[in-house]
Amino acid sequence: MFEVLKLGSRVLKSNFSTLPEPYKVTFAVTYNCNSKCKTCNIWKKKPKGELTIEEIKKIFSKISPSWLNITGGEPFLRNDIYKIAKIAKEYGVSMLNLTTNGLVPRAFEESKKISKLKFFRFVVTVSMDGPEEIHDKIRGIKGNWKRAIKLYKNLKKIKASGFQTYLGYTISKYNLGMIEKTIKDSGFDIRDFHFNIFHSSFYYDINGKSDGRFLNDIKYVIKNKKSIGMLSYIERIYIKHVEKYLKTGKSPFPCKALTSSCFIDPQGNVYPCTHWEMKLGNLRESDYDLKKIWNSKKAKEARKMIKKNKCPGCWTPCEAYQTILGNLLRM
Repeated sequence: MFEVLKLGSRVLKSNFSTLPEPYKVTFAVTYNCNSKCKTCNIWKKKPKGELTIEEIKKIFSKISPSWLNITGGEPFLRNDIYKIAKIAKEYGVSMLNLTTNGLVPRAFEESKKISKLKFFRFVVTVSMDGPEEIHDKIRGIKGNWKRAIKLYKNLKKIKASGFQTYLGYTISKYNLGMIEKTIKDSGFDIRDFHFNIFHSSFYYDINGKSDGRFLNDIKYVIKNKKSIGMLSYIERIYIKHVEKYLKTGKSPFPCKALTSSCFIDPQGNVYPCTHWEMKLGNLRESDYDLKKIWNSKKAKEARKMIKKNKCPGCWTPCEAYQTILGNLLRM
């Protein structure tokens, strides 16, 4: 309960000021990936020098985020993903979420083990970007759709307290107008899906930008998805403000990157977010102390730029969700 109250307190404080340390950390634990997605070129990167489990423990021993977003690459390609989750829990993380492509056989068993760590909230999102043919084409792997559906069905059987699972649908130029068919073919309900829009960034290394063609799909989601709960509430605000983002190219609300969150890559480099290639420092060169980088001169300069809208601008869930929570008084 203390960890949950701590998270709530940090969210509230983020509405008024920069926190002394991030309450949310997005951590790409690997660039290794077994997909070949059209919407992401991470799979073309050669994984090297990734933070070891011992180094990750050093990082968390010096900082205590309440919310950890594990990403990649494909997170389950790390054999020590359970150990990473366990370290996070030991050092105060109350919310853990990660996304998987559904191609790693042990993903279900690993998720089941992690769910027993009893996070306040543990969310596993399985990527699902269209009906079978389109999904497999986007992902570049034949049979990916069937394996993703199989994993999701198994994940829904996990009844651990605080565990949730969803199908993550990224609206892109490759699947426009396919939401309804995707839902029908999956055999699930729109409430099983969480939606976001395609972005270009240094992290994903893809050229191109979202545009007005996405609005019909956005309107479909707004009209048909009526889920309840905090996560669904935040998602609904996110979706409702996509049109404004598409028109301006900027976050609809004052961004909370470096106010309440930051991004760490597999080699320990720290950035304001997954969208802005402004390296603030490296944890290996900073005694694994994220606070040193968070409070550095370069981080302070970056905050000023963010406030003046001089960053690239984005509206990705990785950054938008804490921005929404940090602007609750504006809702």
